[in-house]
Amino acid sequence: MKTLRGLAFRLFKSNKFIVFSSIVSIAISTMLVLSMVLFSFNAQDTLKSQLKQTYGEMDLSVGFDMNQGKILTSTLVEEIHQDKMVDKVSKVSIAHLNLNKLNTSVYTVGVESDYLAKSRYHFSKPLNKDSVAMNKGLAKDLHVKVGDKVLIENKTYILAETVNDLSATGVAPDMLILNQKNVKRYIQAKEKSSAEATYLLIKAHKNESALKLANRIKSYNKDLRIDIAEQDAGVQNNLQSLHTFIMVLSALVLTITSLILISNFELLLYKMRNQFAIMRSIGATAKQISKIITLQSTIINTVGTGVGFLLTFCSQRYLYSWLGKVSKISSSPSDFNVSTAVIITVVMYVIIQFFLLIPAYRSTKVLPLKTMQKNEKINYGFSKTRIVIFKVLIAMSLFLVIGSQVFPTRGTYGPGMLLITVILVLPLY
Repeated sequence: MKTLRGLAFRLFKSNKFIVFSSIVSIAISTMLVLSMVLFSFNAQDTLKSQLKQTYGEMDLSVGFDMNQGKILTSTLVEEIHQDKMVDKVSKVSIAHLNLNKLNTSVYTVGVESDYLAKSRYHFSKPLNKDSVAMNKGLAKDLHVKVGDKVLIENKTYILAETVNDLSATGVAPDMLILNQKNVKRYIQAKEKSSAEATYLLIKAHKNESALKLANRIKSYNKDLRIDIAEQDAGVQNNLQSLHTFIMVLSALVLTITSLILISNFELLLYKMRNQFAIMRSIGATAKQISKIITLQSTIINTVGTGVGFLLTFCSQRYLYSWLGKVSKISSSPSDFNVSTAVIITVVMYVIIQFFLLIPAYRSTKVLPLKTMQKNEKINYGFSKTRIVIFKVLIAMSLFLVIGSQVFPTRGTYGPGMLLITVILVLPLY
Protein backbone atom coordinates (compact mmCIF):
# COMPACT_ATOMS: atom_id res chain seq x y z
CA MET A 1 0.00 0.00 0.00
CA LYS A 2 2.87 2.37 0.80
CA THR A 3 4.38 1.63 -2.62
CA LEU A 4 1.08 2.49 -4.33
CA ARG A 5 0.80 5.72 -2.32
CA GLY A 6 4.35 6.71 -3.18
CA LEU A 7 3.77 5.98 -6.85
CA ALA A 8 0.53 7.99 -6.85
CA PHE A 9 2.32 11.02 -5.37
CA ARG A 10 5.22 10.72 -7.82
CA LEU A 11 2.73 10.73 -10.69
CA PHE A 12 1.09 13.78 -9.11
CA LYS A 13 4.39 15.67 -9.05
CA SER A 14 4.94 15.07 -12.74
CA ASN A 15 1.49 16.54 -13.56
CA LYS A 16 1.25 19.42 -11.08
CA PHE A 17 -0.64 21.84 -13.30
CA ILE A 18 -3.46 19.42 -14.17
CA VAL A 19 -3.86 18.38 -10.53
CA PHE A 20 -3.83 22.01 -9.36
CA SER A 21 -6.43 23.09 -11.95
CA SER A 22 -8.70 20.18 -10.95
CA ILE A 23 -8.49 21.14 -7.27
CA VAL A 24 -9.21 24.80 -8.08
CA SER A 25 -12.25 23.81 -10.20
CA ILE A 26 -13.69 21.70 -7.38
CA ALA A 27 -12.98 24.38 -4.76
CA ILE A 28 -14.66 27.15 -6.79
CA SER A 29 -17.72 25.04 -7.63
CA THR A 30 -18.05 23.96 -3.97
CA MET A 31 -17.83 27.58 -2.85
CA LEU A 32 -20.41 28.73 -5.43
CA VAL A 33 -22.94 26.01 -4.62
CA LEU A 34 -22.50 26.36 -0.85
CA SER A 35 -22.81 30.16 -1.00
CA MET A 36 -25.97 30.04 -3.13
CA VAL A 37 -27.73 27.36 -1.08
CA LEU A 38 -26.80 28.94 2.26
CA PHE A 39 -27.97 32.34 0.96
CA SER A 40 -31.32 30.77 0.06
CA PHE A 41 -31.68 29.21 3.53
CA ASN A 42 -30.62 32.44 5.24
CA ALA A 43 -33.22 34.39 3.26
CA GLN A 44 -35.91 31.98 4.45
CA ASP A 45 -34.71 32.22 8.07
CA THR A 46 -34.62 36.03 7.88
CA LEU A 47 -38.23 36.19 6.69
CA LYS A 48 -39.33 33.83 9.47
CA SER A 49 -37.46 35.93 12.02
CA GLN A 50 -39.06 39.14 10.76
CA LEU A 51 -42.49 37.51 10.84
CA LYS A 52 -41.96 36.38 14.42
CA GLN A 53 -40.59 39.80 15.40
CA THR A 54 -43.73 41.47 14.04
CA TYR A 55 -46.46 39.04 15.11
CA GLY A 56 -44.89 36.84 17.76
CA GLU A 57 -46.27 33.33 18.27
CA MET A 58 -49.87 34.11 17.27
CA ASP A 59 -51.55 32.66 14.18
CA LEU A 60 -54.57 34.98 14.05
CA SER A 61 -55.61 38.42 15.26
CA VAL A 62 -59.41 38.71 15.70
CA GLY A 63 -61.50 41.82 16.39
CA PHE A 64 -63.83 44.44 14.95
CA ASP A 65 -62.91 47.59 13.05
CA MET A 66 -63.37 50.74 15.16
CA ASN A 67 -65.87 52.27 12.72
CA GLN A 68 -68.18 49.24 12.90
CA GLY A 69 -69.40 50.12 16.38
CA LYS A 70 -69.26 46.47 17.45
CA ILE A 71 -67.45 44.94 20.43
CA LEU A 72 -66.02 41.60 21.52
CA THR A 73 -68.43 40.45 24.19
CA SER A 74 -67.55 37.88 26.84
CA THR A 75 -69.96 35.44 25.18
CA LEU A 76 -68.26 35.75 21.77
CA VAL A 77 -64.79 35.50 23.34
CA GLU A 78 -65.78 32.36 25.24
CA GLU A 79 -67.30 30.84 22.09
CA ILE A 80 -64.02 31.37 20.21
CA HIS A 81 -62.00 30.09 23.14
CA GLN A 82 -63.99 26.86 23.29
CA ASP A 83 -63.46 26.09 19.59
CA LYS A 84 -61.74 22.72 19.20
CA MET A 85 -59.29 24.14 16.63
CA VAL A 86 -58.07 26.86 19.04
CA ASP A 87 -55.12 26.13 21.32
CA LYS A 88 -54.70 29.50 23.08
CA VAL A 89 -56.53 32.83 23.25
CA SER A 90 -54.98 36.01 24.65
CA LYS A 91 -57.12 39.12 25.20
CA VAL A 92 -55.75 42.56 24.29
CA SER A 93 -57.38 45.90 25.10
CA ILE A 94 -56.25 49.14 23.44
CA ALA A 95 -56.72 52.62 24.94
CA HIS A 96 -55.08 56.03 25.24
CA LEU A 97 -54.43 56.75 28.91
CA ASN A 98 -53.23 59.98 30.47
CA LEU A 99 -49.64 60.01 31.67
CA ASN A 100 -49.73 62.55 34.49
CA LYS A 101 -46.11 63.66 34.38
CA LEU A 102 -46.32 64.59 30.69
CA ASN A 103 -50.01 65.54 30.87
CA THR A 104 -50.68 63.76 27.59
CA SER A 105 -52.48 60.64 26.37
CA VAL A 106 -50.23 57.72 25.50
CA TYR A 107 -51.03 54.66 23.41
CA THR A 108 -51.70 51.89 25.96
CA VAL A 109 -51.93 48.13 25.50
CA GLY A 110 -53.63 45.95 28.05
CA VAL A 111 -52.35 42.37 27.86
CA GLU A 112 -52.44 39.07 29.68
CA SER A 113 -49.07 37.75 30.84
CA ASP A 114 -48.97 34.74 28.52
CA TYR A 115 -46.57 33.70 25.78
CA LEU A 116 -48.71 35.12 22.95
CA ALA A 117 -48.76 38.64 24.42
CA LYS A 118 -45.12 38.49 25.47
CA SER A 119 -43.94 37.44 22.01
CA ARG A 120 -46.15 40.06 20.32
CA TYR A 121 -45.15 43.03 22.51
CA HIS A 122 -41.68 41.79 23.51
CA PHE A 123 -41.93 42.03 27.29
CA SER A 124 -40.87 39.28 29.68
CA LYS A 125 -41.96 40.22 33.22
CA PRO A 126 -45.51 39.31 34.37
CA LEU A 127 -47.73 42.40 34.77
CA ASN A 128 -50.08 42.55 37.77
CA LYS A 129 -52.64 45.23 38.61
CA ASP A 130 -49.95 47.57 40.04
CA SER A 131 -47.16 47.20 37.45
CA VAL A 132 -46.46 48.74 34.04
CA ALA A 133 -43.98 48.32 31.22
CA MET A 134 -43.05 50.97 28.65
CA ASN A 135 -40.70 51.52 25.74
CA LYS A 136 -37.19 52.77 26.50
CA GLY A 137 -37.68 56.10 24.71
CA LEU A 138 -40.66 56.98 26.91
CA ALA A 139 -38.81 55.89 30.07
CA LYS A 140 -35.93 58.16 29.07
CA ASP A 141 -38.30 61.14 28.59
CA LEU A 142 -39.82 60.47 32.03
CA HIS A 143 -36.37 59.99 33.62
CA VAL A 144 -37.53 56.76 35.27
CA LYS A 145 -35.94 53.35 35.62
CA VAL A 146 -37.17 49.89 36.60
CA GLY A 147 -38.61 50.00 40.12
CA ASP A 148 -39.65 53.68 39.98
CA LYS A 149 -43.24 54.87 40.39
CA VAL A 150 -45.26 56.15 37.44
CA LEU A 151 -48.58 58.02 37.72
CA ILE A 152 -51.14 56.99 35.06
CA GLU A 153 -54.72 58.29 35.20
CA ASN A 154 -53.98 59.45 38.79
CA LYS A 155 -53.08 55.90 39.83
CA THR A 156 -49.57 54.84 40.86
CA TYR A 157 -47.87 51.99 39.05
CA ILE A 158 -44.42 50.44 39.49
CA LEU A 159 -42.24 50.28 36.36
CA ALA A 160 -41.52 46.54 35.97
CA GLU A 161 -39.68 46.56 32.63
CA THR A 162 -38.64 48.65 29.65
CA VAL A 163 -38.91 47.29 26.10
CA ASN A 164 -37.24 48.30 22.85
CA ASP A 165 -38.84 51.10 20.88
CA LEU A 166 -41.27 49.74 18.28
CA SER A 167 -41.38 52.64 15.83
CA ALA A 168 -40.20 50.37 12.97
CA THR A 169 -43.30 48.16 13.30
CA GLY A 170 -45.75 50.93 12.46
CA VAL A 171 -47.27 51.35 15.96
CA ALA A 172 -46.95 54.48 18.08
CA PRO A 173 -43.36 55.16 19.16
CA ASP A 174 -44.42 55.66 22.80
CA MET A 175 -46.35 52.84 24.43
CA LEU A 176 -47.51 51.74 27.87
CA ILE A 177 -48.16 48.05 28.59
CA LEU A 178 -50.55 47.31 31.46
CA ASN A 179 -52.48 44.36 32.79
CA GLN A 180 -55.45 43.66 30.49
CA LYS A 181 -58.03 43.84 33.28
CA ASN A 182 -56.87 47.35 34.26
CA VAL A 183 -57.19 48.69 30.71
CA LYS A 184 -60.54 46.93 30.23
CA ARG A 185 -61.91 48.67 33.32
CA TYR A 186 -60.71 52.06 32.03
CA ILE A 187 -62.43 51.44 28.68
CA GLN A 188 -65.66 50.24 30.29
CA ALA A 189 -65.73 53.25 32.63
CA LYS A 190 -64.86 55.90 30.01
CA GLU A 191 -66.87 54.58 27.07
CA LYS A 192 -69.68 52.93 29.04
CA SER A 193 -68.87 49.76 27.10
CA SER A 194 -69.09 46.09 28.01
CA ALA A 195 -66.23 45.08 25.67
CA GLU A 196 -64.27 42.10 26.94
CA ALA A 197 -61.28 43.07 24.76
CA THR A 198 -60.36 45.14 21.71
CA TYR A 199 -59.00 42.11 19.84
CA LEU A 200 -57.75 38.58 20.46
CA LEU A 201 -54.43 36.89 19.78
CA ILE A 202 -55.12 33.29 18.79
CA LYS A 203 -52.86 30.27 18.46
CA ALA A 204 -54.22 27.30 16.51
CA HIS A 205 -53.56 23.69 17.45
CA LYS A 206 -50.35 22.29 15.97
CA ASN A 207 -51.87 20.44 13.02
CA GLU A 208 -54.62 22.96 12.24
CA SER A 209 -54.57 25.36 9.29
CA ALA A 210 -54.71 29.06 10.19
CA LEU A 211 -56.83 29.73 7.10
CA LYS A 212 -59.40 27.05 8.05
CA LEU A 213 -59.51 28.39 11.61
CA ALA A 214 -60.07 31.93 10.28
CA ASN A 215 -63.04 30.73 8.20
CA ARG A 216 -64.44 28.89 11.21
CA ILE A 217 -64.16 31.94 13.49
CA LYS A 218 -65.73 34.09 10.77
CA SER A 219 -68.84 31.90 11.04
CA TYR A 220 -69.38 33.12 14.62
CA ASN A 221 -69.77 36.69 13.37
CA LYS A 222 -69.41 37.66 9.70
CA ASP A 223 -68.26 41.20 10.61
CA LEU A 224 -65.17 40.03 12.50
CA ARG A 225 -61.86 41.28 11.10
CA ILE A 226 -59.32 38.47 11.03
CA ASP A 227 -55.63 39.03 10.25
CA ILE A 228 -53.49 35.96 9.55
CA ALA A 229 -49.85 36.14 10.63
CA GLU A 230 -48.15 34.85 7.51
CA GLN A 231 -45.62 35.98 4.96
CA ASP A 232 -46.75 38.09 2.05
CA ALA A 233 -47.88 35.85 -0.84
CA GLY A 234 -45.68 37.73 -3.31
CA VAL A 235 -42.65 37.34 -1.04
CA GLN A 236 -43.36 33.61 -0.64
CA ASN A 237 -43.64 33.11 -4.40
CA ASN A 238 -40.44 35.07 -5.03
CA LEU A 239 -38.61 33.07 -2.38
CA GLN A 240 -39.84 29.80 -3.87
CA SER A 241 -38.66 30.96 -7.31
CA LEU A 242 -35.29 31.84 -5.76
CA HIS A 243 -35.01 28.33 -4.25
CA THR A 244 -35.84 26.71 -7.59
CA PHE A 245 -33.41 28.94 -9.50
CA ILE A 246 -30.60 28.23 -7.02
CA MET A 247 -31.18 24.47 -7.20
CA VAL A 248 -31.12 24.52 -11.02
CA LEU A 249 -28.07 26.78 -11.05
CA SER A 250 -26.30 24.54 -8.54
CA ALA A 251 -26.99 21.52 -10.74
CA LEU A 252 -25.56 23.40 -13.74
CA VAL A 253 -22.45 24.40 -11.78
CA LEU A 254 -21.93 20.78 -10.73
CA THR A 255 -22.46 19.55 -14.29
CA ILE A 256 -20.02 22.05 -15.80
CA THR A 257 -17.45 21.32 -13.06
CA SER A 258 -17.81 17.59 -13.62
CA LEU A 259 -17.29 18.00 -17.38
CA ILE A 260 -14.15 20.08 -16.73
CA LEU A 261 -12.88 17.51 -14.23
CA ILE A 262 -13.53 14.61 -16.59
CA SER A 263 -11.57 16.47 -19.28
CA ASN A 264 -8.71 17.23 -16.88
CA PHE A 265 -8.66 13.73 -15.50
CA GLU A 266 -8.73 12.25 -18.99
CA LEU A 267 -5.68 14.37 -19.80
CA LEU A 268 -4.01 13.29 -16.56
CA LEU A 269 -4.67 9.63 -17.31
CA TYR A 270 -3.52 10.09 -20.90
CA LYS A 271 -0.17 11.39 -19.65
CA MET A 272 0.13 8.48 -17.25
CA ARG A 273 -0.94 5.72 -19.66
CA ASN A 274 2.64 4.95 -20.67
CA GLN A 275 3.56 4.40 -17.01
CA PHE A 276 0.43 2.28 -16.51
CA ALA A 277 1.26 0.24 -19.63
CA ILE A 278 4.78 -0.41 -18.35
CA MET A 279 3.39 -1.39 -14.93
CA ARG A 280 0.90 -3.78 -16.55
CA SER A 281 3.65 -5.32 -18.71
CA ILE A 282 5.79 -6.12 -15.65
CA GLY A 283 2.92 -7.79 -13.81
CA ALA A 284 0.76 -5.08 -12.19
CA THR A 285 -2.93 -6.06 -12.06
CA ALA A 286 -5.91 -3.94 -13.12
CA LYS A 287 -6.92 -3.83 -9.45
CA GLN A 288 -3.60 -2.22 -8.45
CA ILE A 289 -3.86 0.35 -11.24
CA SER A 290 -7.43 1.06 -10.14
CA LYS A 291 -6.27 1.67 -6.56
CA ILE A 292 -3.69 4.23 -7.75
CA ILE A 293 -6.26 6.11 -9.86
CA THR A 294 -8.92 5.98 -7.10
CA LEU A 295 -6.39 7.28 -4.57
CA GLN A 296 -5.47 10.17 -6.87
CA SER A 297 -9.10 11.13 -7.56
CA THR A 298 -9.94 10.89 -3.85
CA ILE A 299 -7.06 13.21 -2.91
CA ILE A 300 -8.03 15.74 -5.60
CA ASN A 301 -11.70 15.65 -4.56
CA THR A 302 -11.01 15.82 -0.81
CA VAL A 303 -8.62 18.75 -1.08
CA GLY A 304 -10.92 20.60 -3.53
CA THR A 305 -14.12 20.27 -1.51
CA GLY A 306 -12.24 20.98 1.74
CA VAL A 307 -10.75 24.20 0.35
CA GLY A 308 -14.17 25.19 -1.05
CA PHE A 309 -15.78 24.64 2.37
CA LEU A 310 -13.14 26.77 4.11
CA LEU A 311 -13.42 29.54 1.50
CA THR A 312 -17.20 29.65 1.95
CA PHE A 313 -16.83 29.79 5.74
CA CYS A 314 -14.29 32.64 5.58
CA SER A 315 -16.25 34.60 2.97
CA GLN A 316 -19.51 34.45 4.96
CA ARG A 317 -17.83 35.27 8.27
CA TYR A 318 -15.43 38.00 7.17
CA LEU A 319 -15.41 38.81 3.44
CA TYR A 320 -19.11 39.76 3.01
CA SER A 321 -19.12 42.23 5.91
CA TRP A 322 -15.82 43.74 4.72
CA LEU A 323 -17.13 44.15 1.16
CA GLY A 324 -20.31 45.73 2.58
CA LYS A 325 -18.23 48.32 4.44
CA VAL A 326 -16.00 49.02 1.46
CA SER A 327 -18.92 49.43 -0.96
CA LYS A 328 -21.01 51.21 1.72
CA ILE A 329 -23.92 48.81 1.21
CA SER A 330 -25.84 47.79 4.32
CA SER A 331 -26.34 44.04 4.59
CA SER A 332 -27.76 41.83 7.30
CA PRO A 333 -25.30 39.41 8.94
CA SER A 334 -25.23 36.00 7.26
CA ASP A 335 -25.03 32.94 9.50
CA PHE A 336 -22.92 29.97 8.43
CA ASN A 337 -25.07 26.90 9.01
CA VAL A 338 -22.35 24.30 9.61
CA SER A 339 -24.60 21.20 9.52
CA THR A 340 -26.25 22.24 6.24
CA ALA A 341 -22.89 23.17 4.71
CA VAL A 342 -21.37 19.81 5.69
CA ILE A 343 -24.31 17.88 4.17
CA ILE A 344 -24.10 19.84 0.89
CA THR A 345 -20.31 19.38 0.75
CA VAL A 346 -20.62 15.61 1.28
CA VAL A 347 -23.28 15.36 -1.46
CA MET A 348 -21.03 17.33 -3.84
CA TYR A 349 -18.07 15.14 -2.90
CA VAL A 350 -20.00 11.95 -3.77
CA ILE A 351 -21.28 13.36 -7.10
CA ILE A 352 -17.84 14.63 -8.19
CA GLN A 353 -16.17 11.39 -7.09
CA PHE A 354 -18.63 9.45 -9.23
CA PHE A 355 -17.74 11.55 -12.29
CA LEU A 356 -14.01 11.14 -11.60
CA LEU A 357 -14.32 7.37 -11.46
CA ILE A 358 -15.82 7.15 -14.97
CA PRO A 359 -12.53 7.81 -16.85
CA ALA A 360 -10.62 5.92 -14.16
CA TYR A 361 -12.70 2.78 -14.74
CA ARG A 362 -12.17 2.95 -18.49
CA SER A 363 -8.40 3.32 -18.08
CA THR A 364 -8.02 0.24 -15.91
CA LYS A 365 -9.63 -1.98 -18.55
CA VAL A 366 -7.18 -1.14 -21.34
CA LEU A 367 -4.40 -3.63 -22.08
CA PRO A 368 -0.76 -2.36 -22.33
CA LEU A 369 -0.46 -2.77 -26.12
CA LYS A 370 -3.85 -1.10 -26.72
CA THR A 371 -2.85 1.77 -24.42
CA MET A 372 0.25 2.59 -26.45
CA GLN A 373 -1.68 2.25 -29.71
CA LYS A 374 -4.35 4.69 -28.44
CA ASN A 375 -1.68 7.18 -27.42
CA GLU A 376 -0.22 7.05 -30.91
CA LYS A 377 -3.53 7.17 -32.79
CA ILE A 378 -5.57 9.91 -31.18
CA ASN A 379 -8.30 11.25 -33.41
CA TYR A 380 -8.86 14.95 -32.86
CA GLY A 381 -11.45 15.24 -35.63
CA PHE A 382 -15.21 15.39 -35.37
CA SER A 383 -17.64 13.12 -37.16
CA LYS A 384 -20.22 14.61 -39.55
CA THR A 385 -23.07 13.67 -37.21
CA ARG A 386 -21.41 15.47 -34.33
CA ILE A 387 -20.87 18.60 -36.43
CA VAL A 388 -24.56 18.62 -37.45
CA ILE A 389 -25.67 18.22 -33.83
CA PHE A 390 -23.40 21.09 -32.78
CA LYS A 391 -24.85 23.35 -35.49
CA VAL A 392 -28.42 22.52 -34.45
CA LEU A 393 -27.65 23.23 -30.78
CA ILE A 394 -25.99 26.54 -31.63
CA ALA A 395 -28.96 27.58 -33.81
CA MET A 396 -31.47 26.68 -31.09
CA SER A 397 -29.41 28.51 -28.46
CA LEU A 398 -29.23 31.69 -30.59
CA PHE A 399 -33.00 31.52 -31.23
CA LEU A 400 -33.75 31.20 -27.50
CA VAL A 401 -31.36 34.04 -26.54
CA ILE A 402 -32.95 36.38 -29.10
CA GLY A 403 -36.46 35.23 -28.15
CA SER A 404 -35.83 35.86 -24.44
CA GLN A 405 -35.17 39.53 -25.24
CA VAL A 406 -37.58 40.17 -28.14
CA PHE A 407 -40.77 38.14 -27.57
CA PRO A 408 -43.69 39.88 -25.78
CA THR A 409 -43.61 37.14 -23.12
CA ARG A 410 -39.96 37.82 -22.26
CA GLY A 411 -40.89 39.04 -18.77
CA THR A 412 -42.53 35.71 -17.93
CA TYR A 413 -40.58 33.16 -19.97
CA GLY A 414 -37.29 35.02 -20.57
CA PRO A 415 -35.35 33.56 -17.60
CA GLY A 416 -36.56 30.03 -18.47
CA MET A 417 -35.47 30.41 -22.10
CA LEU A 418 -32.02 31.58 -21.00
CA LEU A 419 -31.80 28.61 -18.63
CA ILE A 420 -32.64 26.20 -21.46
CA THR A 421 -29.98 27.92 -23.57
CA VAL A 422 -27.34 27.19 -20.93
CA ILE A 423 -28.41 23.53 -20.82
CA LEU A 424 -28.20 23.26 -24.62
CA VAL A 425 -24.74 24.85 -24.68
CA LEU A 426 -23.31 22.41 -22.12
CA PRO A 427 -22.81 19.52 -24.62
CA LEU A 428 -20.65 21.84 -26.76
CA TYR A 429 -18.00 21.67 -24.06
